[in-house]
Amino acid sequence: MIERDCNCAISEIDTVASKLKDLYSADLTLLLDVEDDLGDGNVTLQYTLGAILAQANGHTVHHYAIIGYIMDRLDVVIEDENFGYNPTTPKAVLKNTKVG
Repeated sequence: MIERDCNCAISEIDTVASKLKDLYSADLTLLLDVEDDLGDGNVTLQYTLGAILAQANGHTVHHYAIIGYIMDRLDVVIEDENFGYNPTTPKAVLKNTKVG
């Protein structure tokens, strides 16, 4: 439904945003067991909540970068010039070519 119904998608986004806001007061050092299939079957690893959120943030930026590239190729203008750019990625600096 989320893929076909904008109201459903907006409702889900609101729900996720609300849950993320609840994390402001969370203990980021909390240890959590995370089960993942790393290619050779499921493995359970411990991560802190902070580490999981940091990884999710980086992965989200990665997906935004792909979306930004596709939109650029489709000549769709994105108003946010930082969309899809990791804040730690150096930006090109134009040299001052002042004459005189």
